[in-house]
Amino acid sequence: MRYKIWFLLLWAAIGISQEMEVLLKTTSSLTPIYISRISTDPNQFDWRYFDELRSILEFDLKRGGFATVLDIREESEQTFQWPDTRREFNLTHWKQQKVPYVLTLCIQKNALQLTAFNTDQETSKRYPECLITGKLEEDRKQLHKLADQLHKDLFGEEGIASLRIIYSQRIKNTESTWLSDIWISDADGANSKQATFENAYCITPAFYPSTAGLNDPPFFFVSYKQGQSKIYRTSLKNGEPESVIELRGNQLLPAINLKGSQMAFIADAAGRPDLFVQTFDPNGRPLGKSRQLYSCPRATQASPTFSPNGKKIAFVSDKDGPPRIYLIDVTTSKDTKRIHPFLLTRKNRENTSPAWSPDGKKLAYSAKVDGVRQIWIYDFETEEEIPLTSGPGNKENPAWAPDSLHLVFNTDDEEEGQLFLINLNQREPTQITKGPGQKRFANWETRSQFSSRNRE
Repeated sequence: MRYKIWFLLLWAAIGISQEMEVLLKTTSSLTPIYISRISTDPNQFDWRYFDELRSILEFDLKRGGFATVLDIREESEQTFQWPDTRREFNLTHWKQQKVPYVLTLCIQKNALQLTAFNTDQETSKRYPECLITGKLEEDRKQLHKLADQLHKDLFGEEGIASLRIIYSQRIKNTESTWLSDIWISDADGANSKQATFENAYCITPAFYPSTAGLNDPPFFFVSYKQGQSKIYRTSLKNGEPESVIELRGNQLLPAINLKGSQMAFIADAAGRPDLFVQTFDPNGRPLGKSRQLYSCPRATQASPTFSPNGKKIAFVSDKDGPPRIYLIDVTTSKDTKRIHPFLLTRKNRENTSPAWSPDGKKLAYSAKVDGVRQIWIYDFETEEEIPLTSGPGNKENPAWAPDSLHLVFNTDDEEEGQLFLINLNQREPTQITKGPGQKRFANWETRSQFSSRNRE
């Protein structure tokens, strides 16, 4: 009976005394950057369009985790000599202002020209021109790519602005009925597009590995269109989604390893919610049958996430009381010895929705603190549990970007839920979606290569 009640609560969540806290350490200080106004012929486009383009670049750099963008200063704007700002750049002015990086923007003949100045090293770089079409959907993609290149050049780290996120959006069809479909957007929440049209209840989507930059990225999700919850695969341009797992009963909360060779998920094929694993060949076809990896009498398992090397899974279980996060080895079908999970999170009474960082060093999850769900981090190097967010409003379902610095999570209110972006260097969440409905279960595109320093 206990399992049935807990599993119903799990479904509802899908549709559904504090200790001294350790502060999360930041890895870098924020570097001041000045971005000029866009200099151009005002007859080319409306000036408000130029402001919009600049604001995209400003947002990407400001929320990138390494920089703070300074306000526009009229006296500083007067120092630029257009159109070639490198010819008479006032280095003395910027050294006095203690601004290490200055970016100047100019549009000529429908092409955006960015020049970056390093005032400490007294060097500059002119970036290749970006064609400006006047269509914001297309032009913002160019600005995102430019921001990522700047992050790489200035800070030595790959940016995440040009990546896409995938999530479910739930709306009320009637007073008592909900529908949910899958949506895809830019990392800042813009350019949102509906990706499925199931007229059903679709949740927990995720991209397959190495999807960054693809025009038609494949993804998987859970749908209730046949009554029971099943895992499906499709892409932006595909038609009818195809079933991924051939297994009776309900399938929930799928997660795939970084190689795409195994998927972990929850299924009640044996009568209760257990942890299963399915192996795939290089073409994504199932190899053999799905295998039960862990089960415990009168307990519910949930929310698996693979370690970057694929050797371990973190998952949620209530086998010892309230739901907490455990680690388990990913064994093969030849291993007959029973495996025992290791309890990872010990603070707080309810810990759910774990997500393993791509570099293997941290685990993000949602923890209930004083009746409110907050995002917490487990640091594998220090073995500490550290709060990332605070304040009112439930925060759930954290997901790491490929840089292991940024996360996206959703709030969870009765009628509305929004997505927020946060990074470990700037612990102020930024709302990236708006409007009615509940946006939840966001995940990031993945790059083709990950750090070789992944935790073993």
